[in-house]
Amino acid sequence: MANPLLLLHGYGSSAQAYKTWKNIFLQPPKGVEPRKVEEISVGNYVTLNNEITIDDIANGFQHALHDKGLDGKPFDAVVHSTGMLVMRAWLTANSVQTSRHGLLKRLVALAPATFGSPLAAKGRSLLARIFMGNKQIGPDFLDSGDLVLSNLELGSQYTWDLAHKDLIHSKLYGVDNTTPYVFVFDGTNDYGKLAEIFDSPDQEGSDGVVRWSAVALNTRKITLNLSSRTPTIEWADWSNLLEIPVIPVAGVNHNQILSNPPQDLIALVLQALNVNSQEDFDKVHAAARATAVIKEGQDKLDANRWQQFVVHAKDSQDCPITDYSIEILAQDESGEQTTVSKFEDDVHPFAADTSFRCFHVNLRELPPLEGKKLIARVSASTGTQLVGYRGYGLDASAEPDFGPVDLQIPTDQKQAGTATLFFPFTTTLIEIILSREPKPPFTIFQWE
Repeated sequence: MANPLLLLHGYGSSAQAYKTWKNIFLQPPKGVEPRKVEEISVGNYVTLNNEITIDDIANGFQHALHDKGLDGKPFDAVVHSTGMLVMRAWLTANSVQTSRHGLLKRLVALAPATFGSPLAAKGRSLLARIFMGNKQIGPDFLDSGDLVLSNLELGSQYTWDLAHKDLIHSKLYGVDNTTPYVFVFDGTNDYGKLAEIFDSPDQEGSDGVVRWSAVALNTRKITLNLSSRTPTIEWADWSNLLEIPVIPVAGVNHNQILSNPPQDLIALVLQALNVNSQEDFDKVHAAARATAVIKEGQDKLDANRWQQFVVHAKDSQDCPITDYSIEILAQDESGEQTTVSKFEDDVHPFAADTSFRCFHVNLRELPPLEGKKLIARVSASTGTQLVGYRGYGLDASAEPDFGPVDLQIPTDQKQAGTATLFFPFTTTLIEIILSREPKPPFTIFQWE
């Protein structure tokens, strides 16, 4: 008996978006091995409401499962765009995570907004409200879904916290029957001239809506703790990191992957929905690498090896640091340092809390780093002369001042085991911790 197949759409969309794929599942093209179909359910959820969050939608999804008699029963899912965050939020709901573990068997993500979208910050604009806002006359007229868009914004605290729940502290995805088998597909085309009309230049390294480096579940974390006399670089456990890379699909953009999928993609998706073992999982990826439309997509990605960094800075009191900069320097054998300027070319501070920032880097454009030391330089300000941030860096024996602090970062696998700072088509989380202290001459507190 086949599992029920659930289809979840994205932001500002509806169940109608899955018309093409639903017909495919019911009647695959000739020559494509079908997936046995017994039940297909297409979700239809609200995003264009300014009081709704992704967690609310995930909670609504759970109620819908219950009403349909699917509560507590195994199922497979295909998600598009924001649907990925809805599914991850449902899977990681704190109070019921254990009871849901193992229910989701196979997850196919089409152009998922795993770490949000560059366009989310634009969604609150008048233009977005006119063209994408809720058109139904009523109390939500022209709502654009402010809280959902905040969740979707680059570097949002929401996606940071969610990644810690299912990718960093827990291993919820795997290659056996106790975890969902996950497959991530994304188009390599953007919206071209159409995007220019809407003043959307944020398409580099993306399918027009989501970034290639941010769709996969290949997430890593580095913690730079500069708050003590023995500064540490903690690399989250990467030794057993599951590789669930993006499978790039040539010739389609964010919407076309739903509305006009190539036949090779259809065959891979149906094969993914029949996976029952690690051997099957590996076969799908091997088949993808041998498929013309995927090989063409991979060539495009290899020509532009993008990586996304999400940085969060906080102090020793666990409070956010909102005024800071992080600079990457390359130091040669003579001690001369040069700024790796491309690291800072594309930075997006999260609007609701600028202690979170998202960096987008094309690794092909970095200068040669072989044989050089990599230095992270962190500068921060409290905005007052009474209190400042300081950190211990390269010279741990020296008493640090309240200026920039430098810390060397391993640049290759030999130095850091399996960890490297630059790793294409991943989202790397970087947490920075500085000490918050009164500044001399300590006028913040004096005796009469």
